[in-house]
Amino acid sequence: MPDDPQKPDSLDDDRTFAGERDVPPEAQQSLGDAGTHGGGLDSSISDLDHPGDALDFELPLIDLAARYDIEGELGKGGMGAVQLATDRSLQRKVAIKRIHASSPAALRRFVTEARSIAALNHFNIVQVHEFERDEEGPFLVLEYVSGGSLLDRLKDGKLEVDDAVSITCQVCDALTLAHGKGIIHRDIKPANILLTEAGIPKLTDFGLASQMKVDNRKTRSGVWMGTLYYMAPEQRRDASAADARSDLWSLAATLYQMLTGKTPDVIRLKQLPANLAAVVGKMLEEDPEERYQSGSEFKAELRKGMATA
Repeated sequence: MPDDPQKPDSLDDDRTFAGERDVPPEAQQSLGDAGTHGGGLDSSISDLDHPGDALDFELPLIDLAARYDIEGELGKGGMGAVQLATDRSLQRKVAIKRIHASSPAALRRFVTEARSIAALNHFNIVQVHEFERDEEGPFLVLEYVSGGSLLDRLKDGKLEVDDAVSITCQVCDALTLAHGKGIIHRDIKPANILLTEAGIPKLTDFGLASQMKVDNRKTRSGVWMGTLYYMAPEQRRDASAADARSDLWSLAATLYQMLTGKTPDVIRLKQLPANLAAVVGKMLEEDPEERYQSGSEFKAELRKGMATA
């Protein structure tokens, strides 16, 4: 087992990616908690440069209670919370996401999330309806996804192979759109994939997202950002090195967990279905050049693997 969690072993059939083995489920949660790292426990891309211009625009103050009925809390983390609400004017359920921190870094992460989601209109990505501010601070009004997270689903054990591959292929579609617009998620993991009651996946939490042509120039070399067991090797060494292939590595690690029911701190390809082991193994290669180079390619190879079952 390696002494340095940022220096994973090479790919084989019994591989360790991190120096620690036990990860509590809450360590995978992303609401600005300790499970998502960016330099420090609660930091992110927003901490890395130009903290003074956290909000480069003015948000008018609104009366939240005048439009939304708050019905309860959906989740809570170290830096924020998500509430279930009803939009009275449209008569629909929504999720209202707030940040508790008021630092420029936290605000920039929040703006990053709002703008990243707003730039992406896809069936498998949680949509943002509004970005507003009331007396308590800024908040996002998001599409409400009622089936919980993939992490919640995995608490009951591994998924059926067909379901796991279907979820992965749909997230590949979402990432193909995001990557095509130059947006890298950088925190793909079960906690950030929500499920509808029909089992349709919706990618969420773009708080660590980067725009390849802009943010990677701002990200300090050597900064560690993401969630340990789902981070590609290059992302563990340097967040600025993360690209589309890094997101797909994280998705392959998530698929491994769906197929085995085990956190991907140790990857044993022999535990995977024989028709998928080579495909997942290739996507988990340490060298990005040796992986599938796009979400569409990864999806196509998974479909080929399923056809040989």
